Amino acid sequence: MKKKMAIVLSAILACSMGMTAMAAPSPSIQKEPVAQVVVSPSVGTSNTVTTQAVSVSSDKSAVLPGTTFKTASGQVVDPAAVAMVIAPASAEQAQASAASLAAAMASSKMQVVNFTGRNGLSLTDSKGNLNVVNNMVIGLQTAAGEAVAQNGSVSAAFALADILGAATLAEGETIQALYQRADGTWVAVPVVIKNGAVAVALPAFGGAVNVTFVVAKGAHMEDVPATTSPRT
Repeated sequence: MKKKMAIVLSAILACSMGMTAMAAPSPSIQKEPVAQVVVSPSVGTSNTVTTQAVSVSSDKSAVLPGTTFKTASGQVVDPAAVAMVIAPASAEQAQASAASLAAAMASSKMQVVNFTGRNGLSLTDSKGNLNVVNNMVIGLQTAAGEAVAQNGSVSAAFALADILGAATLAEGETIQALYQRADGTWVAVPVVIKNGAVAVALPAFGGAVNVTFVVAKGAHMEDVPATTSPRT
């Protein structure tokens, strides 16, 4: 599995270094009515993604060259001293995130920004549901536990089976990841799926972000553009 994760992380970084992407306008996301909001019962109860802390540059995570790290006081932190902390969200957090995302999708302003590099992005599954299969909090911190903000892009890799949990993908479905910024806007981020592993690229954020994984119509993406955004 380490080799598979290395492959998906390499795919994100290789394409990121060769392209420059800006946030696409909301019309690049399909305006779809949500039939139902469905949250997997395993989220917050029998989480398949466990709490873990790894170096931000490891076999499970990677850093886009040029990314900088700073503490709240403005102190620059060497990437080697930054840990990525991943913790499964509670059932309550997952339900709240799903409700917020559904409201953003239904808003006349469509408060979802597309950083995936894809046009016509769908956020509902083949049944028209907003189908949340996993939810986790991803943050950065020093060895002393001080929160760290990053201004660039960091990536995290997982086993696809761990993200899906008890869920399965129907033909023509894939996984899409999003997180919510401090201003309430949702950001759809790049996702690469290869050989049973999945990697997500997270543009600039401060402290920690709640990352929501949904089943969406579309094909798996194997190459993605770079991502940069204002810090959350």
